[in-house]
Amino acid sequence: MAAVTGLTMIKQFTYRAETQEEWSNTYHFKLGPPGDAPSWQVLANDVWAQEKNVLPNTVHWVRAYGYSSDDPNADHVWQVDNTIPGPPPSGSMAPPVRPMAGDQAACIWWRLDRNNSKGKPVYLRKYLHAGGIATTLPDELDPGYGTLLGTYAGNMRGIHGGLRSRSHDDNVTTTNVIPYVTTRTLKRRGKRPKTSS
Repeated sequence: MAAVTGLTMIKQFTYRAETQEEWSNTYHFKLGPPGDAPSWQVLANDVWAQEKNVLPNTVHWVRAYGYSSDDPNADHVWQVDNTIPGPPPSGSMAPPVRPMAGDQAACIWWRLDRNNSKGKPVYLRKYLHAGGIATTLPDELDPGYGTLLGTYAGNMRGIHGGLRSRSHDDNVTTTNVIPYVTTRTLKRRGKRPKTSS
């Protein structure tokens, strides 16, 4: 196993009757894992500084977990719980004129400089909830929201050496925001990641 920086950012919002529905995004970075808790916190804050710009104040950053291995079953080596003492930070994007339903999402991709075993391009993808839908085209993202997503996608390329996949030291070549609304199934909160020993 190799040392790789992984960070899972857990957000919370209201979905149907569940006021504490959680969803997350996990990122992997090219620079090595931070050496101490304050450095992990800086990294998480840097990521939140980008995420909050594409999330309204109804979405809260409740927890984060840091990983130092490319092993998909690795225990986390750092964590923060923003509900203690709380309140957790909330998004700063202006509320959308036509908000998405809870399980609707926007999809952003980063093309990597690698092809898979079948010769097809490899992408990193992130799905973000609580965005905006175009007022006259219900299948498309609100144009202003799409612009914010493009800025988020570009800025994420500069954090902690840049994005990569968990298993390969890739480089991002291009970035795109898919202009259509998609879905990402939400699940009730499950088990928390394993505690490191």
